[in-house]
Amino acid sequence: MSDAVRVPRGALIGAAVLIGFTVTTISLARHYDTGRLEVRAVKPSAARELVFRPLDNGEMLVFDDHGRQLARLVVEGDTFTMTAVRALAMQRKDAGRGGDYRLRVERDAAGHLELADPETGRVVRMDGFGKASFGAIAAYLD
Repeated sequence: MSDAVRVPRGALIGAAVLIGFTVTTISLARHYDTGRLEVRAVKPSAARELVFRPLDNGEMLVFDDHGRQLARLVVEGDTFTMTAVRALAMQRKDAGRGGDYRLRVERDAAGHLELADPETGRVVRMDGFGKASFGAIAAYLD
């Protein structure tokens, strides 16, 4: 008696054909860029650099890139904007240091709005947060 395992010849041929088909399909797909997801950056139609300065009482001052004060964000009414700014600021290496946060608000030709941190490269798309929150950020471009 032999303890050798016998594999049917047809199963081996089928496995070889399947492996060959898979390797060929992957090679052709890579060569012709089939199935590749490519994201292309859209140039913003409107953009503005903003500086957010946290205050000791929890509020924030908003300045443009020339140092002119644009707004004062209060805890009771501007929580979304302050939360979005702080969420981006927490991703920085110097997050615990405090200080000013320089962020960029951008709108593309299709009307999509983004709040971006040029220092970390993180971007938050504002489309999914509702009209009121979208409007709070969009107000800095108008």
